[in-house]
Amino acid sequence: GGGTGGPPAAGSLDERVALLLSVGEECQTERELRQLLLKHEQTGFRLYDGFEPSGRMHIAQGVFKAMNVNRCLAAGGTFVFWVADWFALMNDKMGGDLAKIRDVGNYLVEVWRAAGMRMDRVEFRWASDEICRRGDEYWPQMLDVARRSTVARVRKCCTIMGRGEAGLSAAQMLYPLMQCTDVFFLRADVCQLGVDQRKVNMLARDYCDAAGRKKGKPIILSHHMLYGLKAGQAKMSKSDPDSAIFMEDSTADVRRKIRGAYCPRTADAAVARDAEMQLAADDLKNPCLDYVRHVVFAAPGATFAAGGATFASADAVRDAFVGGALSEADLKDGLADAVDALLAPVRAHFERDARAAA
Repeated sequence: GGGTGGPPAAGSLDERVALLLSVGEECQTERELRQLLLKHEQTGFRLYDGFEPSGRMHIAQGVFKAMNVNRCLAAGGTFVFWVADWFALMNDKMGGDLAKIRDVGNYLVEVWRAAGMRMDRVEFRWASDEICRRGDEYWPQMLDVARRSTVARVRKCCTIMGRGEAGLSAAQMLYPLMQCTDVFFLRADVCQLGVDQRKVNMLARDYCDAAGRKKGKPIILSHHMLYGLKAGQAKMSKSDPDSAIFMEDSTADVRRKIRGAYCPRTADAAVARDAEMQLAADDLKNPCLDYVRHVVFAAPGATFAAGGATFASADAVRDAFVGGALSEADLKDGLADAVDALLAPVRAHFERDARAAA
């Protein structure tokens, strides 16, 4: 992992703000983000995302996250990944075996490297290590967060674990309090997590107000949640393998899943928007167009070839498809090829490097 030093970012202040805003579907607040960049012109600033090592990695976590991290680094940031191994234990992932969870975490880092994530200013911090080492900092902070948060407010945050409010264990009630504590413990200037995590990030901001903390109030930059591939799936589900492309899918898997994907040309009123997952209005909710925008065009300078034409933007693809100039079959074939090309280096890495796969 790198320090927060390193070369100052390229580009003007406006360019760097725009680069960071392109990462998120929402920013709380843009004014604070601009101030942060001004203040940390030379020293850089810190963004964080947490992930639970749980089995396989889907394309949003793989390609989309890698490209977003690269944008954050290009804007002058250091990116801290909080590997929530303890949290995976709390959430019953991987049969509650910490060693197995550690292996999965290392595998995910390997996938990101192969997917093209820059690693020069990226730090990976393991929750179990850090909390044990600096418990005298962590637990008093967590207790203060707990003291200033009502049970009702914490319960509302529990959807971050992908679980409803009913039947929560006491450990799962601790989860949002700990996640809130992580922000301060890691000294994160920016919480760069998914839209599905915004409630707990807002809790961290509200805590700062309640505790009278001017310093260290985090900026929230929430990235888009990729749709599941089936109709009405507001996000991908790891429990439904056909709802997403996974980083180790074969070419045949990619083709089959994309050919079978929901791909409407006109809005379907029956497919409701999930306000917890989507902040940007999107009447079509077409997962194929969503992949084009957020996976294919996530790479800088990307183009998209389909139906004998080459497109320079996601909007152009959408217009051609909605207008009928691009057929569903051609859109899907082009998308399958583009996605497969993004997975190829990851596949090659694991085939070439048996050590990484072991």
